[in-house]
Amino acid sequence: MLSSLKAFGRSAASKSALLSAVWDFARHGRDLASLGYGMAVNSFTGHTPKASHEALVSLFTRTGGRTNDRIASIISFYRRPYNINEKAGVLSPLSDSQLSEIQSKLERDGYFVFDERLPEAFCDKIADRIADADYVVRADDIVYDPSKLHKYDRNSPIAANYTLTRDDTTDVPEVQELVSDPTLIKVAQNYLKSKSIFTGLTLGYSARAKNEPDDNAAQTFHWDMERIKWLRFFIYLTDVDEDTGPHCFIKGSHRAGVLPKQVYTKGYVRHGDDEVLKIFGSDCYLEFTAKKGTIIAEDSRGLHKGKALNKGERLLLAFELSNSTFGADKRHAIRHLHSPRFAEFSRKYPGLYANFDF
Repeated sequence: MLSSLKAFGRSAASKSALLSAVWDFARHGRDLASLGYGMAVNSFTGHTPKASHEALVSLFTRTGGRTNDRIASIISFYRRPYNINEKAGVLSPLSDSQLSEIQSKLERDGYFVFDERLPEAFCDKIADRIADADYVVRADDIVYDPSKLHKYDRNSPIAANYTLTRDDTTDVPEVQELVSDPTLIKVAQNYLKSKSIFTGLTLGYSARAKNEPDDNAAQTFHWDMERIKWLRFFIYLTDVDEDTGPHCFIKGSHRAGVLPKQVYTKGYVRHGDDEVLKIFGSDCYLEFTAKKGTIIAEDSRGLHKGKALNKGERLLLAFELSNSTFGADKRHAIRHLHSPRFAEFSRKYPGLYANFDF
C-alpha cells in the first residue's frame, strides 16, 4: 500500500512537472510573439503596445535578461553608431582606449563615475531656472496624478519626490546642452554598440517627507525594464552626502542571470536592503556621495535606489540613451530650441531625438 502511494505520488509529480513545463513553453512563445508584434508596431509608429512591453518584462524575468541581450545584439548589427566628429563636451575628448576602459567597467560592474564634473555655476543655473516651477509629486501616501502639479516647499515638503514635467525638463537650456553633448553620446553609443536614442529625461528634487524609505519615490531597491538596452546618466546638481539621498547601486547586478530565480519570479517589484545584501554582500553595495556636477553612468537594469534623506534635499537630472524606443511610451515635446548645438544635432543626427516632438 505504501509503495503504491509513493508510486502514485511520483507519477503525479512527474505529470505536474510536465504540465508546468508545457505551460512555461506556451507562455514563452506567447510573450515572444507579443514582443515581435510590438517591435513591428514600434518600428512604424514609434509607440509600443502595452501588452508587448509587459511581454518584454515577462521574458526578462523568465530568462534573467538573456532575451534582452540577444535582441540587443541583433539591433547592433543594423543600427550602427553615428559617426560623431564633434569632440568638445563636458568630458575631455575621449580616445578609443578611454572609451574601451569605460565600456569594460560598465560591462563588468554596471557603472562608471567620471572624474570631470559640470561647473557649479552650470548646476546652479538649472536650479535657478526651476525655482518657481510646478512639479509632479511621488509618494506612497499620495495618489500619483501627473495632471496635478505642486509647488516645492522645501520647508514643508508633502512628498519624497518632486519631478518637473517632461516638457518643462526639455525646455531648460542647460538640459538641451547636455542632450547634445558629444562625449556623453559617444559613451552611450559605445556601450550600446548601436545608434542611441534619448528615451527619457527626469529632473527634480528629493526631500525628506517621512521617516522611512518611500517605494513610489524609488527609495527601495529595484531594477528598470522600460527598454531593451539602455545607459542612464545620473547628474548631481547639489552636493550629495550620506544624509542627502545618495544614489545607490549593487555592483554587477545588471549582468544576465546574476539574480537568484526567486528574485526574478517576484517580477517588477521593490526589494528590501536585507534581501539584496543577503544575495550580494556589503562589498557590492555602493553609495555615490559626491559634489554637485558629478556624472554617473549606469546600466540601471541592475539593482539601484535613491537612499531616503535624513536632511536637506537632492536635485538630480537623469537621462537615458537606448538602442530602441520600444518599451514605455515617454515622449518629450521641444517647445523652444534654446541651444544652438542642440538645434544642429537635431538636424545632423535626427535619430538621437526620435522620441522628441519638435
